[in-house]
Amino acid sequence: SIYVIGDEFTGDSIQEALNAVAQVNKPDAKGRRLVRIHAIGFPAGKNMTPFTNIRFSALMRLMCEQNNGTFVGITH
Repeated sequence: SIYVIGDEFTGDSIQEALNAVAQVNKPDAKGRRLVRIHAIGFPAGKNMTPFTNIRFSALMRLMCEQNNGTFVGITH
């Protein structure tokens, strides 16, 4: 398993990030992926741009779903 802990995604494209991981973490003949990806997302900090925090959550929800993992979003 891989565990991602964070609060911001500043990349250009959520889809490009998903595609890049999908190319490396391909399912086997039974549909199981080599690595499960889990993530913990933290709330936006006082001086953070909320947009990057929302993008991190969106990316990690999809990433975990596609890679048999769990996303946990921490709230205030």
